[in-house]
Formats: sequence, C-alpha cells, structure tokens
Amino acid sequence: MDNKQNAARVTLSITALVLLALIVLQTVGLPVPSAHAGLVSKTGGYTILTIEGGSGTSEIALVIDDRNEDLLVYSVNQARAVELRARESLPALFTAARAQSLGVRP
Repeated sequence: MDNKQNAARVTLSITALVLLALIVLQTVGLPVPSAHAGLVSKTGGYTILTIEGGSGTSEIALVIDDRNEDLLVYSVNQARAVELRARESLPALFTAARAQSLGVRP
C-alpha cells in the first residue's frame, strides 16, 4: 500500500505542477501556442519546475515543498532577481478542485 501511496503522491505532484503552469500562463495572458517545460529537479523534500516567462528574460519557478505540502511560485528576472509570487497549500488546492468538479463553489 505504501508504494501505491507514493505513486499517487508523485502523480498528484506532477499534475499539480502542470496545472499550475497552465494557470499561470493563462493568468499572465501571454499568447502561448504550446507549453514547454524547462528543468524539473527533485532533491530532498523539494521538487522544482522552471518554465519560460514569455519575455525571454524571465522564468517562472514552481516549487513543491513535500514536507509542508505547499506550492510556491517564484518569478526569476534575468537570473538576478527572485520574487515569491504565490504560496498555496496543496491540500487546499486539491480540496477546492474536487469541490469545483462537483459543482460546489469553494
């Protein structure tokens, strides 16, 4: 059962990253014909995904903190300035998504 839980956790983490990347791209309003992931890396209790910000000089870094079950969104401008844009609780995001899929407003 532990392997099933680990596989489910990894699948949910990857799905959350992909969905968040798409939401961020839609929110920014950039005309993106296709989404291209940059670097994905996992070390310890952290998973990071980087994507291009669209302007060519900025990137977005999405970080999942497994221990605290948080999703952190950072913008990285010209590889010099890093700014925290959002911090979301993954359990709260999944609860809201489940409720919304059932037609209930969170």
